[in-house]
Amino acid sequence: MTRAGEPEVVAAVRTALEACSAVTSVTLGGSRGRGRPTGLSDWDFYLVGDPDAMMAEVPGVIASFRPLAAFWEPLAEEAGYMVVLDGPTKVDVFPQGGRRRIQPPWVLSAETLDRIDGHFWDWCLWLGGKTLRGEGELVADELVKMHDFLLGPIGVDAAPTSLGEAIAVYLRARASAMDALGVSVDPELGRQVSDALRRHRVVA
Repeated sequence: MTRAGEPEVVAAVRTALEACSAVTSVTLGGSRGRGRPTGLSDWDFYLVGDPDAMMAEVPGVIASFRPLAAFWEPLAEEAGYMVVLDGPTKVDVFPQGGRRRIQPPWVLSAETLDRIDGHFWDWCLWLGGKTLRGEGELVADELVKMHDFLLGPIGVDAAPTSLGEAIAVYLRARASAMDALGVSVDPELGRQVSDALRRHRVVA
């Protein structure tokens, strides 16, 4: 463990971000920055520097850590790069001043299923932290949003009422999609996130 109780991989990500030519400072924020994390809280790094240059650099820096998932948050105008590393360890990187367009709901295809999978499990891991914090209303609202943006487009009829239900209906829909599209998705990310949620008794 290192600064602020950071695991080695998180400290390595921080160091790599600090070394970016476009970055002038890196600050830990969120619940971990305030010293009040849950067992599933993510590591939020806020970057100061040239916004466009930081956004260009961040994906390459993160790729060197071989993440299980990494993508720009599609549902926010403020740029945030969502990352799940082996563990699972969730790291979110926010280049301050960076802006992106909010994206439309996912469209299921052989090319998008893997990215849909990464988005789903990242979302579940984040909601696990919110569940541990007792933010039930936020979780319920997010599950409706999840249905509109991700679950509905892959064939789920109704919004789930719990995180456990969301995982169950997603796995069924993903299996059907893989059969129909003739593609496969690496199960490792989902296995790690599901194990972490069960370990913290967020799902059964």
